[in-house]
Amino acid sequence: MAKKTPINPANVWKPEDYFNLYLQPGLARTPPEHAGWAQGARHGNFVFISGQTPTLEDGTTVAKDMHAQLRQALINFQRVIEAEGGTLQDVVQIRYYFHAGYMEEGLAALRDLGAEFWSYPYPSTTCVEVVRVAWADHLLDIEGMAILDG
Repeated sequence: MAKKTPINPANVWKPEDYFNLYLQPGLARTPPEHAGWAQGARHGNFVFISGQTPTLEDGTTVAKDMHAQLRQALINFQRVIEAEGGTLQDVVQIRYYFHAGYMEEGLAALRDLGAEFWSYPYPSTTCVEVVRVAWADHLLDIEGMAILDG
């Protein structure tokens, strides 16, 4: 049986950088193998995409704008799948977590941007409003699952 493998594409901010962002002087940097998570994981044909944020490759947040944040999070989401040879058409489930007070704005952004990323048949979709997402300047977080052929 296939083993689980981590997915950390070079064009998506590295999980270890989350820990190293607030590194105190004198402390060793957290190496990738001790980061605690990956941007995705693959087991056989199943690809599980970790919560993707509106974070650019350098670790900065794209903007404090729902449309810009949704687009960047979806780009990161897509990059994780593409790192395994898949496409967004392989996505069977996606979950959007919108920061409290931003659900309507998030749904409007999905309406406006959805066709840039999704086409029929659409993935199973869930939208949830949460008290907070990973970073204070993030308005959303996206996670999901894809199934790749062969």
